[in-house]
Amino acid sequence: MLIQSNDTLQSDVSTFPIANEKFVCEKGPTLRRSPGPSASSSSSLSAKGVVVDGDSSSSPPSNNGNRFRNYPPSLPPKRLKRSCIQWVRMHIDHFLCSLLSLSILSVICTIAFAQSAQRAYSEEGRAMNSDERDYPDEKIVPDECYYIKRWGYEARVYDIVTDDGYILRMYRIIGGGGGSNDNSKKRPVLLGHGLFQCSGDFLLNEEKSLAFALVEQGYDVWLGNTRATGSVDHVSLSHRDPEYWAWGLKELGTYDWPTMIDFIREETGHHKIAYIGHSQGNAMAFVGLKLRHEVADKLSCFVALAPAVFSGTLVNKFPLKQLIAMNKRTFTVIFGSGAFIPIMSFAQRICHPVLFSHMAYSMFAYLFSWWDTHWLRRRKPKYFQFTPRPVSSQLISDWMEGWGKRGVCLHVTDASPIPFSTSSTVSKVPLTVFYGTDDFLIDGERLVQTFEGYENYGRVSPRDIPLRKTPESTKSGSGKSSLFPMLDLVHAQCIDGYEHMDNIWAHNNVITTYPAIFTALSTARWTANST
Repeated sequence: MLIQSNDTLQSDVSTFPIANEKFVCEKGPTLRRSPGPSASSSSSLSAKGVVVDGDSSSSPPSNNGNRFRNYPPSLPPKRLKRSCIQWVRMHIDHFLCSLLSLSILSVICTIAFAQSAQRAYSEEGRAMNSDERDYPDEKIVPDECYYIKRWGYEARVYDIVTDDGYILRMYRIIGGGGGSNDNSKKRPVLLGHGLFQCSGDFLLNEEKSLAFALVEQGYDVWLGNTRATGSVDHVSLSHRDPEYWAWGLKELGTYDWPTMIDFIREETGHHKIAYIGHSQGNAMAFVGLKLRHEVADKLSCFVALAPAVFSGTLVNKFPLKQLIAMNKRTFTVIFGSGAFIPIMSFAQRICHPVLFSHMAYSMFAYLFSWWDTHWLRRRKPKYFQFTPRPVSSQLISDWMEGWGKRGVCLHVTDASPIPFSTSSTVSKVPLTVFYGTDDFLIDGERLVQTFEGYENYGRVSPRDIPLRKTPESTKSGSGKSSLFPMLDLVHAQCIDGYEHMDNIWAHNNVITTYPAIFTALSTARWTANST
């Protein structure tokens, strides 16, 4: 089996050095690690969600109990021991994988640049939005704390550890909502990012960013990162070894997502939190709800932006169709068993932001139809400082195996039956779904139709109105079994002309999506016994 080495990845994909005892936030406060046991004891710690509190003005949280313990500052883990023959073979495999994957990437990029140039030529007469000329006083840096501080808020940085030892980085936004810095009484909201992305993608629309809009509504906003996106640290593994990358969609749903939820609940003292996901951020939540049923009781509501559960028509087009058709052995020979095409992260670090944004935009627009029709074009260099982020080849293989070949992401339809009483309305989590008519990556309409009473959604009535159950569904014994009986679908909205990224990057989200998101949060079930 060929192994893709990951030496082209930086030791920490974020801007905070792990080897030091404090994090430095540009133009912001100095963020320090909470005091803990000596570094020498780190190897004996159980990976049960230990935490680093990034707030320099407060003491370590006292309500963490045994679930979240202080994580000691330490040097990055050493490489795994291998014989000389194993090292040589690993580097040969790395070379072969790099050669094959770069050849494919070069062909795709050439076609993508040509298509992007042709589209730009055809849109020369495109009307410019008035905000295009309103350049804010911002730097273009891959640093969440910088943007949080730039727009008048404070950031707290937390490192938490999953049950399988991966260290996840989370950000908490302090301030807003009338100028109060006391988040203890505010209701917590967690934002989850998509594939190849990270938490910074919710901060890049200046003062109109979704994260800031939620803060101004009075919520305690948390930004989550899955493994390898905000930090490539592990309690015992080095990201330079392929063993670090042995994870896929199941691990995101059963380890990363529940760990972030549990930490926020214990840190804030709230029984329930609201979750807003985008793309894969929804897929891992649906997988988590399917495989870890108890998580549903910890959610006040679930807002799914462009939910990546069922695949759209792009799976039938070049080059995704050819990638999906590969068997696992061929996929592994080309892309290895480590990080997926790590050269992307290397190029992101060494290229000028404007140059890299042009390259990355062209490639993603060609592959996934991420067009900038509803974006402010001046924001693109910022967007692609946070996209792409490293992911594992196994994760991409999981997407190809389920979403690509089966039309639905793995673990959603083949999990064990859920022991949930469908007659109960108390424990169900309110679900709100947004998707666009020009989003060819996913099929949001098909997801809505899986819920009882909405089988004809999109066929006999407009798709952008509040849902109403069909009369047949109110009769006993309708026989319809939902994929997610713990969810109560309360609203679905199909936005005309929106593609996959418009749900978080469109310049007019304050009109198209934010009002319904605020409504979903204001009517959520925030207490254990709410109905």
